[in-house]
Amino acid sequence: MLAQKKNAQASGGTFRQVNTMEQAFKDADIVYPKSWAPYKVMEQRTTLLRNNDHDGLKSLKKHCLAQNANHKNWHCTEEMMALTHNGKALYMHCLPADISGVPCREGEVPEGVFEKYRITTYKEASWKPYIISAMILARKFAQPDLILEQLIKDADKRVK
Repeated sequence: MLAQKKNAQASGGTFRQVNTMEQAFKDADIVYPKSWAPYKVMEQRTTLLRNNDHDGLKSLKKHCLAQNANHKNWHCTEEMMALTHNGKALYMHCLPADISGVPCREGEVPEGVFEKYRITTYKEASWKPYIISAMILARKFAQPDLILEQLIKDADKRVK
């Protein structure tokens, strides 16, 4: 967590780890309440996918859904948003979001909160393919900056 604190300080912000949604939302300027699976689950999922283990994937999904059931109070409601800085924090999400009452009975955000921030959320999510591509490049090559420089050097110039 040291890196997160240093990055936050360098940009003029703050970073702290808390134990409740209420603490996280209190006076926040931006909220990103996405329910991510633990890293260990992602490792297991990757192994199961590589092994084409469909039964294992079903079992893992069942386990994850049971685990998520313990956190149904992690809901980005209007009341939670009211706890933010002046009640006006920016809601962000990488999509797809589980919207309560729309695609699912019990989601992570009610339709009213999601709708209020729909356009900004869609704009944010539009960057997702580029972020994933950058992560793949950074993971695959020891010096991704050199790869990018070479691609730029070798690229054909655009003509108008």
